Amino acid sequence: MALRGTNQEFGRPYNRRIVLESIRLNGPIARGDIARGVGLTVQTVSTIVRELEEQGYIQSLR
Repeated sequence: MALRGTNQEFGRPYNRRIVLESIRLNGPIARGDIARGVGLTVQTVSTIVRELEEQGYIQSLR
């Protein structure tokens, strides 16, 4: 069963985990592809990715 995100604010820690898991499983991956894969909006994924970059958990390949 695929992990699916939630757009509700209380689900934020879960959304963060599934975005990280998507990156871990797929390696370099576009934000749009993450969003489609986990059922979140691109805006939500972009916000999570930006926070993860700022905290040093991931690096963007741009």
